[in-house]
Amino acid sequence: MASIASIARPNVQFIKSLGATDVASLVIVAVVTLRWVPRAARAGWPSVTLWCLAAVLFFLPLTTVVRELSAHYPEQGGLYMWVHRAFGPRHSFFCAWCLWLNQVFYFPSYLLFALANFFMLAGGHSAGLAKSRMLSAGLVLIGLWALTLLNIRGFELAKWMQSLGTLAIWVPVGLLFAAAVLTLLHGTPGTPFHMRDLLPRNDAFAAFALWSSMCFAFSGFEIAGFVGQEIRNPVRSVPLGLTLAGMAILFLYFGGSSAILLVMPANQIDERTGIGDAIQTALHSPYAGNFVALLMAVATIAATSSWMAGAARVPYAAAVEGRLPANLTKLHPRYRTPHVALVAQCIFASLTLLVSLFLNVDKKTTTVEEAYDVLVNLTILIYFVPYIYLFLTPLVLAGRKMRWTVVAATGTLTTVVSIALLFVPPAGTNSVLTFETNMVLQSAAVFAVGLGVERFYARVRTQ
Repeated sequence: MASIASIARPNVQFIKSLGATDVASLVIVAVVTLRWVPRAARAGWPSVTLWCLAAVLFFLPLTTVVRELSAHYPEQGGLYMWVHRAFGPRHSFFCAWCLWLNQVFYFPSYLLFALANFFMLAGGHSAGLAKSRMLSAGLVLIGLWALTLLNIRGFELAKWMQSLGTLAIWVPVGLLFAAAVLTLLHGTPGTPFHMRDLLPRNDAFAAFALWSSMCFAFSGFEIAGFVGQEIRNPVRSVPLGLTLAGMAILFLYFGGSSAILLVMPANQIDERTGIGDAIQTALHSPYAGNFVALLMAVATIAATSSWMAGAARVPYAAAVEGRLPANLTKLHPRYRTPHVALVAQCIFASLTLLVSLFLNVDKKTTTVEEAYDVLVNLTILIYFVPYIYLFLTPLVLAGRKMRWTVVAATGTLTTVVSIALLFVPPAGTNSVLTFETNMVLQSAAVFAVGLGVERFYARVRTQ
């Protein structure tokens, strides 16, 4: 990387509590979402091809860029500071704004997913509970604030949540692999395999839209850059931790989808309960599905905790540069964490949850599932905008070498296509108009407010 003068920053001492294995755990918990495994498996064996395309066209460019930038510029704020070096303060602020504000959609949507898994433990009696907007809002709000308080205590405590989340990922996957082996030993595969089955045969557009979500399944590696000053020996720990995490993530996604297909027919796989259903089918245990649902809920909560911690470092970095209120730079006097930023993002996430559940464009009652769909799609949309900056940054910092030109072009094109596909309404959407209106208006509001905040603080600095 080209040598660039350091950006002037106050000398704040963070507690360096993360090693290579902690970085790997943080990234695995933040990136891996087990719901993508059965979602991909529903496409049948073409899911293997789609995973390969997502890995080559998105995951590989992403890990290449993040490893390089994290090792050379281990600064608190990660992507914000990298874009600052490459494109200047205005672009870095807008990038950081999107990177932070997408989280206020992500946190409540992910906790709604965890809540659905908890409700599944109650069996048929949970149907009415899962559809209650008031109950869902109350429980998710409790979860948001409890995780915020946990992360104010710092990584010394919160990293144990990450470790628990990692365990909650590996146990269901381990049981799933065991179920696949048992199926092969005692019967025929649920979905027969032939080489010709690796290519989609039916609706190519639907398969391509699925590929977009599979690309998103690989996103999140840049979380290691958010906490660069809390990592011991980042030049060694970051590349090693990201390498370990990358191998684990590839194994989980490729192996998990294949294992489900070995146990069950593709047309019988449910997106929410596919892993538990496959384990229960192979093990013939009525309790296996509930056990897996519980673990998936724990993994989901742990991932939310990881992203709460990482995302709060972004407004901290922007505030240090004078582009957000100075209070966001305050660290907790005891735990040395950006507690004001953590509380601020929790407030925004709480408001986003309530708006998504109770504000209706066409005066029709929004269901919990519809609110969840809107929150997920807005998360991806706003989150992928900074990725365009991320993939272009090495061209500026390292020069337009052939290696970085190929990486930037591949990652940028994949990201742009993925953003476009987000405006395709999910199957079963009751009101396409409501869906599209929410996508356009809410994302536009995030972008417009971000630009307004940047201009306001730009004028303040010149006075």
